[in-house]
Amino acid sequence: MPVRPVVSNPTVWLLDDSPTETDFIRTALAPTCRLSSFTDGAAFLESLGHSELPDVVVMDWEMPGISGIEVCEYLRSNRATETLPVLMLTSHQRAEDVVRGMEAGANDYVFKPFRPLELVARVQALVRRDLQRKRTLAQEQTQRMMAEDSLAKVQAAEERARAAEVGTRQRAEFERRLIGIVSHDLRNPLSAISLTASAMARQGVSDRQQRGLQRILLSAERATRMIHDLLDFTRARQGGGMAIQRTASDLHAVVGAIVDEVRDAHPDRSIEVTQSGNGVGEWDPDRLEQVASNLLSNALQYSPANTLVRVETRGEDGTLVLEIQNAGPPIPAELLPRIFEPMERGGVQAEQAGSNIGLGLYIVRNLVLAHGGTVSVRSTEAEGTTFTVRLPRQAPSEQD
Repeated sequence: MPVRPVVSNPTVWLLDDSPTETDFIRTALAPTCRLSSFTDGAAFLESLGHSELPDVVVMDWEMPGISGIEVCEYLRSNRATETLPVLMLTSHQRAEDVVRGMEAGANDYVFKPFRPLELVARVQALVRRDLQRKRTLAQEQTQRMMAEDSLAKVQAAEERARAAEVGTRQRAEFERRLIGIVSHDLRNPLSAISLTASAMARQGVSDRQQRGLQRILLSAERATRMIHDLLDFTRARQGGGMAIQRTASDLHAVVGAIVDEVRDAHPDRSIEVTQSGNGVGEWDPDRLEQVASNLLSNALQYSPANTLVRVETRGEDGTLVLEIQNAGPPIPAELLPRIFEPMERGGVQAEQAGSNIGLGLYIVRNLVLAHGGTVSVRSTEAEGTTFTVRLPRQAPSEQD
């Protein structure tokens, strides 16, 4: 494996009011970096206007006058410095403090006390990352200029690139905060709510109270499913894939059970089921229930209440097929290639999406891929929208 090159002699600006700490950092960075130091935020900010910007800023969180956090927020609010790499030095190690620093714009942290080697490594990593970002941006700009034959098209492409960058940052922030914190912290209180409501429902309560408890249980179950979706999403995004436990099961029975549950939850909707051929294979039935439930809920959510939803399972030699079709508005053609990406909702309005967090189809695709299968979608005005899942009866390695 080739060794990543170390960036030669980057310029580092250090903002720290402690002479002792400044000397320590200068000793650590001097062999590999050109270092300029500042003891207060005002002098640092003043130098931004008449000096060449550094490659990396290393700053202490705690500063008299203007704090490191405030300086970081200023850098992110200024067009010329909004992408300047910032390494924050701090003794604050609580999760909320880390979130505060990241929200202010810090790219990385070094917690005190730290070793010189760690500081040098993190500075070099930030420089490499920023250099790669600049190279990538330069390549993209060159390619756009070569592809576009007019100034108007070049400007439009640059605007799209900026919008995409903002969208990517917002999505990454949403994923990091929501998945990294909320998904774990909500499971325990939801379990307590469900257990308490179930215990109360078994006691002598009135019909009105029983209905209220059932609504509580259904809401808790829905929130729990959303959390499970978030955790599955996290595992998939981190490269861990979707864990499955194969066992002999019948796709007809698995899907039929899900249809019965959905019918009970939506007695006003019409769902037609067609089953044919041998439905037995080696799958994870719980995960297939998740696939069928997500696709069927999706079909109901995005189709008019007075229309029919069709569900078909059929055996085809070594393959089983699940198709779910609804008569809702077609998915825009430009969105079809990314309909299985996270946070995509097929171009629907926010009020139609409701509590959907946009992970269902992404999880469906990953679960199907974990089984060695495929999932596709076709959507037209005349035929509505049909999702098709094809699954091998056995794991691919077990087939002839």
